[in-house]
Amino acid sequence: MNLTTQTPEATGSKSPEQTNVGKLLLNAWSAELALRIKPNCSERDYLNASLCWTFPQAYYAVLFSARAVLAVDGIRIANPEVIESLLSRWALAGKYGPVYTQQWNPFTDLIQHRLTGSFKHQRLSGPEAAALHIKLTEKVHAVGLIHETYIINRIGPEAYRILVDSLPDYLKNGFVGARATFLLSDD
Repeated sequence: MNLTTQTPEATGSKSPEQTNVGKLLLNAWSAELALRIKPNCSERDYLNASLCWTFPQAYYAVLFSARAVLAVDGIRIANPEVIESLLSRWALAGKYGPVYTQQWNPFTDLIQHRLTGSFKHQRLSGPEAAALHIKLTEKVHAVGLIHETYIINRIGPEAYRILVDSLPDYLKNGFVGARATFLLSDD
């Protein structure tokens, strides 16, 4: 199905696939936003405790953006294990570029820390905890760029712009809007 044949402006409404993709992206962006909200506290105990939710937020941001990629092609899969397997196969097949290889699969650490309780507490210094947080945020951002590029190619830039413009201001005027501007630029 070609989702770009009838834009929302032409029909006055969104297709079911676009609505589903939009909802899944909103979930991905909300999880990524929660990940990006870095504690402004320099207390080591608080930063270490925050690691319990950092991995799950990164995991769900990637999981929901992967579901959006599937949904744009009309594939509705909600089973996390199936999606995790697909992500790993995509990485091995080179769909995430040469940086994501069998030796360094960006989803491995996210998958193993899927649930909050599965993260083994480590005693890290404040800078170590902050560095780990930044590393996870960068991974999620890189995967988001790849997934959203695919989605733009499937639904078209105008439909993507409409989707972003319909977001709440804190997302539209935040990292999502900045990412959209980057992805939609002609350069």
